[in-house]
Amino acid sequence: MTGMDGGLDDELLFGPEDGAVTTAMPNRVSGLPWPVLVVDDDPQVHAMTAVLLRDFDFDGRPFEVVSALSAEDAKVVLARRPDLPVALLDVVMETEDAGLKLVRHIREELGNRRMRIILRTGQPGQAPERDVIVGYDINDYKAKSELTAQRLFTTLVSALRAWRDIVTIERNRQGLERILSASAPLFEMRPMRSFVERLAEQIAQVVDHGSAPAVLACRPVARADGGLTVELVAGLGPFARSIGMPVGDVLSAAAAAEVADALTTQRNLYHDDRCVLAFRTREHGVTVFRLERAEPYTADEQRLLELFCNRVAIGFDNVCLYEELMALNRSLEQRVEERTVELAANQKALILAKERVERALERELLARDQQRQFLGMVSHEFRTPLAIIDSAAQLLAMRAGQVEPEMLERLAVIRGSVQRLTGLIDAHLTDERMQSNALVLERAEIDLPELIRTVVQPFRVAYPDREFRLTLDRLPRRVEIDANLIGLVISNLVNNAVKYSGPGGPIALNGDSDGAMAVIEVTDQGRGIPESELPRLFDRFFRGSGASGVPGTGIGLHTVQQIALLHGGAVAVDSKLGRGSTFRVVLPV
Repeated sequence: MTGMDGGLDDELLFGPEDGAVTTAMPNRVSGLPWPVLVVDDDPQVHAMTAVLLRDFDFDGRPFEVVSALSAEDAKVVLARRPDLPVALLDVVMETEDAGLKLVRHIREELGNRRMRIILRTGQPGQAPERDVIVGYDINDYKAKSELTAQRLFTTLVSALRAWRDIVTIERNRQGLERILSASAPLFEMRPMRSFVERLAEQIAQVVDHGSAPAVLACRPVARADGGLTVELVAGLGPFARSIGMPVGDVLSAAAAAEVADALTTQRNLYHDDRCVLAFRTREHGVTVFRLERAEPYTADEQRLLELFCNRVAIGFDNVCLYEELMALNRSLEQRVEERTVELAANQKALILAKERVERALERELLARDQQRQFLGMVSHEFRTPLAIIDSAAQLLAMRAGQVEPEMLERLAVIRGSVQRLTGLIDAHLTDERMQSNALVLERAEIDLPELIRTVVQPFRVAYPDREFRLTLDRLPRRVEIDANLIGLVISNLVNNAVKYSGPGGPIALNGDSDGAMAVIEVTDQGRGIPESELPRLFDRFFRGSGASGVPGTGIGLHTVQQIALLHGGAVAVDSKLGRGSTFRVVLPV
């Protein structure tokens, strides 16, 4: 990516893909997005993260990037949205340890232990992984250069699964605590009267809106003569002094009739200022509660009362509920323990993987240093003899024009070959400068059609049997570009078109304008590219199945893409197997 001064940034935002082929999912289920907090002071990190995640989903839900450009911005976001499940957190922002301080803030000040925190840094030396893992409560540590789209997706899915498990366990634990705290005191009241009295208090708390409702509990009680009478067995408010009295002596005829109907039908009745609840226990028959208050009972309160009474009745009948709850609690504890062991194993695997990556990185750095030395030697040793050959060919051409004109064509072939060999050296040197972040654009106002004609001319001489069709009239004439690099782009694309198309097949170069962009297309009628290989076509050193028997290094198209991106443009390809390919370069005018 390009910095504000036109050069490359000091670090890669994301690493190159490592073999995974990622395709868009057009008909994906659209669910509530998974919010991912991205804390980084580089806006390009936020943009690239959103781009990489927009084609992924997990459990039918896409990803949503919640951005914060500093640790202080992140604190504001977390105060507003404390339920964010995952955070991708940079270390160095407004200060060198702003990210680590934010971790302390989340874990200690906010007390948020559920959020999965993934440190994603471009400067691993600033915050060594081993020290950070030991000293801070984070869940993963990633360098920006190793996070490809697929690895970013894998990391986020693992974090979301862990967060979801933790939330589920917490909710289950809280639910169990509420059930145990509400039911344990009731279950301790083994006498029916004590149980009903405590139950009346609990029901009053369920529907309490600031003014205590009047509650009475009544049930059939055996009389001395062997008959049954409905008496108050518990009461709150105005009914507290009527316990033990018949319902007909306490309530009006209509209210007593509602109680009698509830005892018979065992159905609940709800009115604006009162409700009658009936539940049956296996041991003690039917008990009816009547609640009165000034405020009407809402639908939610009705459902809450239904649920409360049903659960209490079922719990009272089942004397083994406590043991079952304890067994469930032990099961949850075992699940937590197993999950903890699994996370420890994953952490150990990550440490081993980190060590392997470090060793591989050391080998790669050594190989790159050796390659850099070799390229420097080749550039120095080859350019001088190539320049001498080109100069000698020019002198011979001047003489041959007067003495042997038929030699001019052969000398032109020699000069074209020298130019292509020089271009090959330039391509490798350009690629090496890109990898070391040392390439700087040297923009100047250039006649773009004339530049393209100049690049194509050596190919006309070297391949006299090939037809090169140039349609450049609609291309902007004056553009501000790096002529050497854009010339290298055109040369690479034309060279590929020549190598991968049959003898005699025409090669077309078309130019056009699209708003403020110049569009250059190079089209051949060659063997084409398999659709499965298109996503990796611009990867460094990638050579497709159709490259068998064709000389090349696999850096040409990667260099083309990087040069186009440096200019603020892009490159794309359309290809049909067996029918040819069209490479399209778009550059800002």
